[in-house]
Amino acid sequence: MALIFGTDCPIKLGMSDLDSFRSIIELWDSREAMASDVGAGNWAVIKWWKRDNIPSEWWVRVLSTGRAKSAGVTSDLLAELAARESAEART
Repeated sequence: MALIFGTDCPIKLGMSDLDSFRSIIELWDSREAMASDVGAGNWAVIKWWKRDNIPSEWWVRVLSTGRAKSAGVTSDLLAELAARESAEART
């Protein structure tokens, strides 16, 4: 959980708030923090955020983090986001 600017209590992000790979990356306080949690390089996570994509080979590591678990990130959600991205690329 994180404090959202202008609040005085933690706000837990729900599934409805997780509508992009960026929103998942933003569960962490920084790109560097996510990189450390999943064992990736800082620049890799920055690229993921810029591209709004977490490569599928990193999904297991992302899903194994406490941050992702507590926010309700699932493999189904990641697959849905990837499928949406593929559909948008085709149009």
